[in-house]
Amino acid sequence: MAPTYADHLTVVKGFCDKADGKDKLTALIQYACMFISAGEPGNIKKIQASVTAARKVFRVMRPLELVTPLLIQLGYTGKQPVLLEAINKVKAILMAIYFGADHVVWAHQIGLISDKKIGERYQKLSLWSWALGSVCTIAAEGWQITAADVARKEGETEEEYGKRMEEVKKQINHRLFILIHALFQAALAAGLLQVAPLKPRTVGFLGVVASAMNCYMLLPAYPKMAAKPKTQ
Repeated sequence: MAPTYADHLTVVKGFCDKADGKDKLTALIQYACMFISAGEPGNIKKIQASVTAARKVFRVMRPLELVTPLLIQLGYTGKQPVLLEAINKVKAILMAIYFGADHVVWAHQIGLISDKKIGERYQKLSLWSWALGSVCTIAAEGWQITAADVARKEGETEEEYGKRMEEVKKQINHRLFILIHALFQAALAAGLLQVAPLKPRTVGFLGVVASAMNCYMLLPAYPKMAAKPKTQ
């Protein structure tokens, strides 16, 4: 049974209820404006600047949200390989710095901090943290894809092996999607930092793709369909 109109609306509402969903949706608009304007002055460029500023509100308290798990569990849990857990901890710290430094940039943009050099310094710190956090995601997801257990276990029947492989394939496809998204984000950060000499329209394209993928990952699951009653 195909999803109904009401189901689609429920999913959209669930997405819009999330602060992160609103952030990623406005990011999609921001980078779409960058792509259309190609960095040239005009009304589209003004819309881009306005939307960029509007995103900041949805990021309040994000640094605390990211570091709280690290503060609760200071050491290693032992549930994952030590190196993989270390990569994830470093990623969380980098992303907390990314959002925290972006708050300082926001404070500069609204006039609370007048020193232009501070705004520029924290802008670079924010983008570098985002880029390196994306690299951590690439490393962590790549590790887990290569470590996926695809060997047949002793005593496992053909049916059991087939079911397990279906689950493994789903996990690998999900991790590949996250890895590709992280590659786009790393390239986007490099473009914004001008580490790679990318034109504004190219940066805008990377931003649109990365934001669209982010929105897709934040979409809630569709309501489960009720089973059809059996006919007598």
